[in-house]
Amino acid sequence: MDERWQRILRIMDDAYADYLAGMAALRKRVVGDVKRKLTDSKVLDRPHLEPPLPRERLASAARHRRARGRRPRG
Repeated sequence: MDERWQRILRIMDDAYADYLAGMAALRKRVVGDVKRKLTDSKVLDRPHLEPPLPRERLASAARHRRARGRRPRG
């Protein structure tokens, strides 16, 4: 009985190792494709269309957003 379980565990380990190798290869291919597409389309080189908001305005907007989300007690 133990030999059968050992064989099953070896098969499962081999299958999992193959799965991990395949996922690593897929990830490498996808990352390469995305990098290529970004450089080909020059997406990262585009200037920002809108200037960033000043820090004070961002902080006050976040404060107001949080205050509106609260429900009254009672």
